[in-house]
Amino acid sequence: MRDETVCILCAARGPFRSRFAKDGYGIAECLTCGLVQLQPTPTPETLRALYETDSYFGGGGSGYSEYESQESEYLATFREDVRRIAEFVPSGKILEVGCGYGYFLQCALQAGYDAYGIDLSPTAIKWASERLPNRVFCGLLEEVPEIQEQQYDVIFGSHLIEHLTEPGAFLERAGSLLRPGGLLVLVTPNIRSVLSRASGRRWVSYKIPEHVSYYDPRTITALLNRAGFSVRAVDSAYQYYALPFVATRMRELLDPVSRLIPPIERLRGLRTRRIRVTSGSMRVMAVRHEKASNA
Repeated sequence: MRDETVCILCAARGPFRSRFAKDGYGIAECLTCGLVQLQPTPTPETLRALYETDSYFGGGGSGYSEYESQESEYLATFREDVRRIAEFVPSGKILEVGCGYGYFLQCALQAGYDAYGIDLSPTAIKWASERLPNRVFCGLLEEVPEIQEQQYDVIFGSHLIEHLTEPGAFLERAGSLLRPGGLLVLVTPNIRSVLSRASGRRWVSYKIPEHVSYYDPRTITALLNRAGFSVRAVDSAYQYYALPFVATRMRELLDPVSRLIPPIERLRGLRTRRIRVTSGSMRVMAVRHEKASNA
């Protein structure tokens, strides 16, 4: 870990206002720009080692422990993202950064896009490549030879930007891979969402240490503007989950009061019910500034 915290957004070295501590880290707000981030900041090496473990997808208590079993829910969620993207870019070539098992890519391909993905998890890429051969690759943007010198109409990153200790460098690289006028789509937790404020330190998006920064519409806009992008829309992002999964999370959030509520979600007919809920995240649609596109 770094000895001194530097703001991920504005590079200020303080002052930071401490909110609370969790799992060995402080959650602190930069008083210069308002970004909320971990203190101290995990190193990129620490985070990469976490993503490259076999347990990050499918077990181990971190990351996406139920990712495979929730495939139908993720597909329903990503179909909404694809429909929203189609309102801006109805066809073309898409690159997903952080593609996991390729669920978004499946939806994009079904909608007629020419879709590709990258991820740091060898386990996820192995799983996805069996379904999507020659479309998924392991590594960072600057490491994957198959995507270099390409021009994409859309770059999509769902629950990605909050993992990055150097988001500005990522956005610069992503911008170089976008065609002029291309669309960048980010889905990320919104720390000013109603769910975040209501949940406090129990908010589901406080995933430590994977989530190193927590944006809101103002700070994500500032980040994108600094990187040469113009924000076109900020939407509330919803996800689909099985009712028992949502009920379990709500009981954890409301404990001990929730112990008084009968577990009706276990009733036949409700166990397989899928519902659309908010996790307190936002979907941000941005395009490169004209000057940056022509540079």
